[in-house]
Amino acid sequence: MNNEECIILYGGSFDPPHIGHMIVAQWVAEALSGTVRFLPAGNPPHKDNVGSGAHRLKMLEIATAGNPSFLVDDYEYNLGKVNYTVDTLERYSREYNVSREKLFFVIGSDSLRDFDTWRDPQGIANQATLLAFAREGVNWKELLLSLKHLGAKIIICKAPIIQVSSTLVRARVRQGLRVDYLVPSGVDKYIAQMGLYQEGI
Repeated sequence: MNNEECIILYGGSFDPPHIGHMIVAQWVAEALSGTVRFLPAGNPPHKDNVGSGAHRLKMLEIATAGNPSFLVDDYEYNLGKVNYTVDTLERYSREYNVSREKLFFVIGSDSLRDFDTWRDPQGIANQATLLAFAREGVNWKELLLSLKHLGAKIIICKAPIIQVSSTLVRARVRQGLRVDYLVPSGVDKYIAQMGLYQEGI
C-alpha cells in the first residue's frame, strides 16, 4: 500500500516508551509506506500520575532517533492542558486538508474496547481511519461488531502481541531490575542517569 500523502498519528503518554510501542509503529510505517508521528500527551485524559512531560518527550526523541519513518510531534505536549483525540484529529484534518482515508490513528485493542467512553467517538470515527493492534488475545469480530454503530473505518494491524507495558518497565526500575531489553536503546541509560521511576525502592 502506497500512502505517501497519508498522516499516521500514534498518541500516548509514553511513560516510558518501550519496545511494544516501537514495534507497532514500525509495522504500521511499513504497511502504509508512511511516517508515524508520535504524539506524547501533555496531560492525558485517561491517565493518572503521568511522569514529567519533559522526560517523556526526551525519551521519545531518543527512542525515535535515526529512524526516518518516525518523528515526534510535541504539539499536544506543549499545549499544557488536557487535549482529546478528537481535537487532535480536527487540527490535522483542518491544517493538512486530509480526508478520513488519509488520516490514520493508531489504537490498541484495549482502548478500542473502551472507545465509547472517549470524548466524541463519533467525531473520531468520522475524521480518521483507526489502525487497531492487539494488546492481548482479542476477538476482533466481536469487538468490531460492538463499534458498528459508529460507521468507523477500522484496519487491523497484524503486528505481534508484545506483552510489555510502561507499567512493567516502571515497576522493574523501582525494584532495581534491568530494563535494557524492554525499552529502545538509550532510553534505559536516560532513565538511570535521570533517576526516573525510583520512588518506592
